[in-house]
Amino acid sequence: MPHTAPADRPLATPPAAPPSARLGELLATLRRQGWDDPVAAARALLELAADAVRADACALWLFGDAAGAHALLHHPPRPAPCMRTPEQAAAFADAPPPDHATLDAHDSVAIGDGALDVAIRVRGALAGALRTSRASAPFTDEERAFLAGVADRLAPEVLVTSRAGAERTLAEREALVRDVERIMGMGSWSVDVLHDRVHWSDEQCRIHGIDPSRAPRTQAEQHALIHPDDLPGVLARFARLREDDAPVSAEYRVVRPDGAVRLIQTRGQLVHAGEDGRPRVVGAALDITDRRETELALRVSEASYRAIFDASIDAVFVHDVETGAIVDANRAACEFSQVTLDELRRDGLRIIANGPPPFTPDRAAALMQQAAAGEPVRFEWMSLLHDTGEELWVEVSLQRVAIGGTDRVLALVRDIRERKRAERALQAREESYRTIFRHASDAMWLHDVDTGAFIEVNDAACEVFGRTADETRAIGVGGLSAGYPPFSLDDAFRYITAAAAGEPQRFEWLGPHRDGRDVWLEMRLRRVTIDGVDRILATGRDINDRKAAEAALRQANEELERRVEVRTAELARAKEDAERANRAKSEFLSRMSHELRTPMNSILGFAQLLARAELPAAQGRSVQHILKAGRHLLHLINEVLEISRIEAGREHFSLEPVALAPALQEVIGLVRPLAQQGGVELREGAWPREAFVRADRHRLVQVLLNLLSNAIKYNRAGGWVRLACAPREGGEGSAGSDGWVVRVEDAGRGIPADRIDQLFTPFARLGAEQTEVEGTGLGLALSQRLCEAMGGALTLETSGEAGSVFRVELSGAEDPRRELLAAAPGPEAPVAHRDATILYVEDNLANLSLVDTILLARPRWRTLPALQGGLGVELAREHLPDVVLLDLHLPDLPGDEVLRRLRADPRTAPIPVIVVSADATSASLERLRAAGADAYLTKPLDVDEFLRVVERFLPAGEP
Repeated sequence: MPHTAPADRPLATPPAAPPSARLGELLATLRRQGWDDPVAAARALLELAADAVRADACALWLFGDAAGAHALLHHPPRPAPCMRTPEQAAAFADAPPPDHATLDAHDSVAIGDGALDVAIRVRGALAGALRTSRASAPFTDEERAFLAGVADRLAPEVLVTSRAGAERTLAEREALVRDVERIMGMGSWSVDVLHDRVHWSDEQCRIHGIDPSRAPRTQAEQHALIHPDDLPGVLARFARLREDDAPVSAEYRVVRPDGAVRLIQTRGQLVHAGEDGRPRVVGAALDITDRRETELALRVSEASYRAIFDASIDAVFVHDVETGAIVDANRAACEFSQVTLDELRRDGLRIIANGPPPFTPDRAAALMQQAAAGEPVRFEWMSLLHDTGEELWVEVSLQRVAIGGTDRVLALVRDIRERKRAERALQAREESYRTIFRHASDAMWLHDVDTGAFIEVNDAACEVFGRTADETRAIGVGGLSAGYPPFSLDDAFRYITAAAAGEPQRFEWLGPHRDGRDVWLEMRLRRVTIDGVDRILATGRDINDRKAAEAALRQANEELERRVEVRTAELARAKEDAERANRAKSEFLSRMSHELRTPMNSILGFAQLLARAELPAAQGRSVQHILKAGRHLLHLINEVLEISRIEAGREHFSLEPVALAPALQEVIGLVRPLAQQGGVELREGAWPREAFVRADRHRLVQVLLNLLSNAIKYNRAGGWVRLACAPREGGEGSAGSDGWVVRVEDAGRGIPADRIDQLFTPFARLGAEQTEVEGTGLGLALSQRLCEAMGGALTLETSGEAGSVFRVELSGAEDPRRELLAAAPGPEAPVAHRDATILYVEDNLANLSLVDTILLARPRWRTLPALQGGLGVELAREHLPDVVLLDLHLPDLPGDEVLRRLRADPRTAPIPVIVVSADATSASLERLRAAGADAYLTKPLDVDEFLRVVERFLPAGEP
């Protein structure tokens, strides 16, 4: 095909009415002219041909392999504008394609009234047709010859255009195949069996994980990529191609260069291609790894879902979309309906829709159609059980699903009979609660959580403010508020907001009644949930009566406070008067003690002197009467003064653990001469050795001596007196831990019943003043006060003709030696100490024993005991001890006096004196330090402190 002229070289323009010669010249010019672009050349030739013969349109048709024709080019591109009429344009566009056989036989064929097809041949073969249309006049022979020349001139362009088109078509098809393979993930391959050549597509290489440049070229290289375990099976399958041309398929694994193992499915067929018909095997391959894993997972999933389907507690039905019939159901559905699966498939809706309206088959079918249309449906349904006719309430969910590629309606059914029963019970309870709410005695309001508005109001709330429920809702919270703090609308909403936040509120509230009077309420607010909605429940209790009572109480309190103030002032004055009287009494007693003792001193002194002189018998007896009366008067003075000191709180007691058995033994010994003189037998009861009481030992002995003396003096001849001791009755602890009881029993004449109430009255002798028995009538009164001062009691337990029993109760105490032994950490290593003498002035044997036990750790220290103060002073003068331990409460002298005497004597003044007493008041400490005490130890003793203090005052020296 020549290419001598450029593509944009102008063509010769034909004359307006060219003759036949001129057409020949134009045709010769066209044959000599060429273009670079065959398509442009063909389009230019069509244009020139149309202009040359005054044609309305020209078209170039090409014949395909199957002899079918298709229009390649048109001139003009849209022929309709240049046609005379629309009908002509439609006829040209809709005309049938050129007929291959007719045109091949005649070279030119007239089409209708104004169209002409001229054959275009390439190498003698019919390749296309030039169709020209003109409506003005038929084509002349010259024009036919011209058009035939144009057709010959078009032959090279047709050839090139056909070849380029075929190449483009092939390239497009190859690109399309590549795109299809890429999109589908499917590779293609071929094997030239005779020459052992293998060809792989790009997608085939990607599937196997290799670069196209490294694709296998021979069958051996292709086989090397297949997993060795799978290669025999693949070769065996493809060996069938020798016997049959039917396609074969195989699956095999490949190991990609990156180590990934993929499963490949391939399918091939033997074909005979080419002019020589040589055999080739062509095929395609697909990576089915993911699909196979998905299929496996799907099978597992289907098995799991089937197991879940059958094991589901809820009933599951599968319905046909069109008919609603039951296709499948799980075991729970069969048990649920009390029928078999076959019965469900057969009778379906008639079984599950057998209830009263609206639970009918028609409504069930309508719901099924609604779900089949794609709208999920959820509802409650009631049917009757097959056997018992019991109502069966269920909750049903219907949804259209695809199962195994088939659309179904899935029904999930849950038994809600228990819920229905609970709902009925709840409804009944709600009705009960509503009735309770409405008729409750307390006022109740339900508020909206967000706005605080009234939702419901009970009858009591209406009554308390005198308003109806509608009126209460209308006026709101502000209408039930006093309108000023702390009863304003803002205060109310502050309480409501706090309750809405979950904090219960309790307060008092003041609001107006409809008639204008004040209404006081005790309010409680809390957040509650009613029918799934949060509310504020406010309860109010009428406290108007309480407020009135409080007002009256305040008034009474004010009056009482006024009276209390008056009474307090009176009591203060009375107290001051009493203190003044007490001081006057003390001064009187002190003065009386001095005024009485001074003359008594003269009387008794001179009487004693007279008794020493030699007097006549009558005068001697008179002097003895004087001495007896004087001593009686002195004893009376001493007891009166002692009672007065006790009542005035001026008598000091040393309360400490006292061992009862030694004290009782001492008392028995003191009264034994008196008993023998009166002919009275003394009997000793059981005296527990472990009995300890908290008391002042001197005062305890004084009380017991008084009781025993009275029991002997007022006894009958040949009578008896018994002293017994036992733990206090009714205690919950160990024996004696709650106290001890000492009983003084006698066989005397007893106490007259009409005078028992005067028994402990001072100076009341209960008729004994008419007897010869001496007494003052102060002993029992004094003894009772002494017992009470020691934390105990003295009472008359029994009295009658057989005698009397006096009962002394005392608080129990622990053995101080036991506490010492319990606190001792264990035996210590012997420590050398110098010799020392310690004088301990103490009348309590238990305390003496305690100190002796403590000093066992100091074997070179010697203890001198003194039970009386006077004896202690004498022993100190005689032995000059290294240290004196001094108790304050002694039977003969006060400890203060013993200390004064020791400091007054030059011989004993340098001896350190350590006071050991239970009296630990600051006044006592200051008084004793001022009197010359070197140290003060309080009872109970701290052993380590006791030893440190004693050692501190021992003289220094070598041990």
